[in-house]
Amino acid sequence: MATREELHALIDRLSDEEIEAAAQSLRPLIARASRLTRPAFIGMGRSGHSDTSERADEILRETGFGE
Repeated sequence: MATREELHALIDRLSDEEIEAAAQSLRPLIARASRLTRPAFIGMGRSGHSDTSERADEILRETGFGE
């Protein structure tokens, strides 16, 4: 039996009183897994240009950086 299926079967065997304790045990695992994902702001600076690093000096001149 696959692990996910086994977990579902175990949950189905719990009494109503035991469900909350099981949920409390699983919540930290879910929270930890969600923290391992990349933050939403990653990639928000995508310009659509593949040559941004080659054009860095030009881009900085256009913005007036360093003047």
